[in-house]
Amino acid sequence: MDAAQKRIAAFHAGEKTNNAFVRIVYFHASDREPLPDYAARLDRVMTDISAFYRTEMEQRFSLKTPGLPLERKDGKLVIHMVKGKHPAAHYQHESGDETWKEVRQALGKKLDPDREHVLILYGLCEREPSGRFVFTAPYYGAGWSDQRHGLCHAADCDLLDPNLLTKKDQPFVFKEHYYDQMKMSVAQFNSWYLGGIAHELGHGLGFPHDNGSPNEAPGIALMGGGNLHYREDLWGGKKPSYLSLATALRLAAHPLTTQSDKARWQKADATFESLTATAEKGTLRLKGRVRASVPPCAVVASVWPTTAKSDHGAMTFSSAVDDEGNFTLDLTNLKAATWNLKLGGLLVNGAESTERLTFKCDNKGVPEVTHLIANRAVDAAEQIFMSNLAQAKRLLTDEAIAAALTEEARRRLRHLRTLSEPEPKPIDLTVSEPAVTFLSDAHWTKAEVGWGKVARNRYWFMPNQRQGVLLKLNGEVFEKGLYAHSNSTFTFPLASRWKTFTATIGLQDGAADQGSAIFTVLGDGKELYRSKILRPGEKETLKLDISGVKELELQTKGGENHNHNSWSIWAAPLVQR
Repeated sequence: MDAAQKRIAAFHAGEKTNNAFVRIVYFHASDREPLPDYAARLDRVMTDISAFYRTEMEQRFSLKTPGLPLERKDGKLVIHMVKGKHPAAHYQHESGDETWKEVRQALGKKLDPDREHVLILYGLCEREPSGRFVFTAPYYGAGWSDQRHGLCHAADCDLLDPNLLTKKDQPFVFKEHYYDQMKMSVAQFNSWYLGGIAHELGHGLGFPHDNGSPNEAPGIALMGGGNLHYREDLWGGKKPSYLSLATALRLAAHPLTTQSDKARWQKADATFESLTATAEKGTLRLKGRVRASVPPCAVVASVWPTTAKSDHGAMTFSSAVDDEGNFTLDLTNLKAATWNLKLGGLLVNGAESTERLTFKCDNKGVPEVTHLIANRAVDAAEQIFMSNLAQAKRLLTDEAIAAALTEEARRRLRHLRTLSEPEPKPIDLTVSEPAVTFLSDAHWTKAEVGWGKVARNRYWFMPNQRQGVLLKLNGEVFEKGLYAHSNSTFTFPLASRWKTFTATIGLQDGAADQGSAIFTVLGDGKELYRSKILRPGEKETLKLDISGVKELELQTKGGENHNHNSWSIWAAPLVQR
C-alpha cells in the first residue's frame, strides 16, 4: 500500500480537486410514499458506511481518506427522489434496468450517468399483517461500473438503521429474492442489509469480488462474503467485515479518493509482458511486467476453484510494481485441483485491466506452470482472433500450433484456426447418412438468441469485450456447441431418423453471479427435458430418447425472469441413430 500510494500521490499532485461524490437516489412506487423517516435514517446509513471505509483505510493501511464522499447540502445528505411510473407490484428484483431508465428520465440533466457513481435505494419494502417484511427491490451492482462511472441498487426498510445494530433481542422475519422465509434479530438484519449496501456500493465503484488473502485479517472481507457480517461485533458476531488489501488498493487509486480527474476518462489498457511462473506445493509464483499508457501502481491476482459456483470466495494476492512495472506475486494456499486466475493491472487513475487464465495442480498439489503458460498463449491468440481476424489467421500457422507447450493448447489453437475459415454447409438431418452428428453442424429451421447473433461452435462476441470465442464450461473447452444466450430457440427437423440426443449444458465461463438459465428440450412440441436453474459454475449432462421425433427444439430462458448474464451454451449437442 505504501509503494502504491506514493505512485498515486505523485501522479495526481497539483491537480484541481474534482469534488466528486456518490449520488444517492430514492426510488418509490407510484402507489407508495417513501418509508418512514427515510431521510434521517439514510443519512445515518450512508454516514456509517462511509465511516467504515474511512476507518478501515486508516486503521489497517495508515491511509487517511474521506471515506466515501457523499453529496451533502447544509450538512445533510442529498437524496434525489424519483417516483416510479408503476405501482409497487410491478417492480421486482429483476427490474433494475427499468428503474435505472426511469431514474435517468426523471432526473434529466441533474445526473450524468457517464461521469457519476449512483446508488439507488428502493422504498419497495412491505410489511405483511403477520409482521414479515417483504423486499422486492433490485439489489446488485451494475457490471459495467468502473472508475469513470457506476451504478448499484439496494433496498430500504423501516428498520434499516445503524442505530439498531445492537438490537440482538428484537426478532425480524423477512422474505426477499434469495430467501422465502428468513428469521433473525434486527441487529443481524442490519448487518446483512447495511453490509449489502456497502458491498454493492463497492461493485458500483468498480470493485470485483475479493475475499482477501489467506489469514489476511480476522473476519471476512467485505467484497467477499463480508456483506453478511458488517459490524456484527456490535451484537456479538465473531466475523466482522474488513476491507482487504486488494480492495483498499483499488479504493486508494479511485477518483473518489484522489479527488482528481487526471486521466480518469481513459480506458484501462494495461498489458502483461514477460510473464513467468514457478511452483512448489500449494504455491504459484508469478513474475512479469505490466505496461500501460497510465502508470501502474499495483498488480492484483484473484484465484478461485473452477468448481466454485461464483468468485465470491476468490483469494486475492497483491504486489507493488517498480519504476519499470515489474512485479512478483506469490499465490498460496492452492488446495484445489483446478483454478481460475484473474490477473489485474491497477493504474494510478483507478482503472484496471484484467486477464483471465486457468491452471491445474498435479496430484501432489503443485501448480502446473506449463499448463498455465500454454493456456495464456491460447488466450492471447483468442483475443487477437476477436480483435483482428486477418492477423489471427496469419499467426495460426502449423509451426505456431506445433510450438504450443501442451496438446490441449494445440487442440484449442487448431480449433481457432478452423473458426477462422468459412463455415461448411450445414448438414440436413432428414437425409444425412452418418450415424452421429453434432447439431451445431446441422441445418436448423429456426435459430434465435436473446443477445447478439446465433453462432455455431463458438461463442458470439463483440470485439471490445473479453468473454472469449471458445465455448467453455468450468475450464473445459468444447469444439462443438451452440451459443444460446437466453432467451434462445433452436429448431431442427429430424424426420424421425434419430434415436438419442446428448449434450452438456451450462453458462459460459465468466458469466456474472446474477446469470442463470433453464434449459428445455422439446420433441414435436412435447417437453422431453427441463433443467433446474443453472448458475455460473454449474453444468449438467443429459441423454434423451428421441425415437420418432420429427422436430427437436432446444430452448433456454433466464432462471429468474431476466436474461442478464444468461450466457447459455449447448456443448457437444449430439444426435445418434
